[in-house]
Amino acid sequence: EAILATWDRQIAEHKVNVLHHAEVAAITGAKGAFTLKLKDGRTLEAEAVVLAIGTQGNPNLLRIPGGDMAHIQYQLDDPGEYFDEHITVIGSGDAGIENALGLAADPAQRNVVTILNRSADCACATGANVKLLEEAEAEGRIIVRRETSPAEVRAGELVLDTRDGQETIRCDRIIARTGSRPPRDFVEKIGIAFTSEEPGAFPALSPQFETSVPGIFVIGALAGYPLIKHCMNQG
Repeated sequence: EAILATWDRQIAEHKVNVLHHAEVAAITGAKGAFTLKLKDGRTLEAEAVVLAIGTQGNPNLLRIPGGDMAHIQYQLDDPGEYFDEHITVIGSGDAGIENALGLAADPAQRNVVTILNRSADCACATGANVKLLEEAEAEGRIIVRRETSPAEVRAGELVLDTRDGQETIRCDRIIARTGSRPPRDFVEKIGIAFTSEEPGAFPALSPQFETSVPGIFVIGALAGYPLIKHCMNQG
């Protein structure tokens, strides 16, 4: 909240021209003279372009039976919206752990929160988040299922693959924090090269985060720096 408030203040102080509902469809031109075409037909001129579009719009979808059901979501905007639900968080990276902690933070919401981890430990999360998760588990606020993965989604239920065989638990909502991939088609259409053909590869960048197209820069998750602190350092 403090960071967002600071950004709001600085946007106002510096009179930043923020265009809402301005989805970019194409970027053409060269350094010093780019043209950005918006989906609504408007065009913008720019001397340089910084892509800070992230990857969350291109999540890794659950590829299991029932993986397209309506109660599966790939982000959590407000943990305070949910009451009296059995909620399963899939993915034990920082995003998954923080979502689980948020959902279990207020006992008055009476949620039963479960988080699934494919391995025995949370190797993809920071030590601070792992410690908070272990504390929440010890206090009975979160159920941590290790060496467990989802097998099938049903209405009101989730079938799990565990080291002891399959098990079915109650599940009213799934928060799948299974990572995301760069929006490669859009980025490549601009002419930007990637480091490899691997689906999760990032754009090739200079030490100043400039892409293979001079004048176009990439920061944030699309550059492999998904945390706000990293992005601030890039800035």
